[in-house]
Amino acid sequence: MAAPAGVHAMIHHLIATPSDRGLIRTDPAQLFDRFGVPDAAREVLNQGGRDDLHGLGIHPNLIIKWLIWSGRATITPFAISYYFDRR
Repeated sequence: MAAPAGVHAMIHHLIATPSDRGLIRTDPAQLFDRFGVPDAAREVLNQGGRDDLHGLGIHPNLIIKWLIWSGRATITPFAISYYFDRR
């Protein structure tokens, strides 16, 4: 299943333009309109979890980024030095 129109382009834009990431929390409609994201996908992007986003056909790597930027990360961040310092 392919992701809805504009979703991957929008997230790739956010990768390249970190200054726009705040719009996910403050004005996601502006992003959705700019990239032509269909209305049916907007609620899932705003409220859905990992499995809901995957059900839309969004690439897993992009799901993780979207959830982190939207404040809905599903994993707890940790310093990678934890593993290297133990050697």
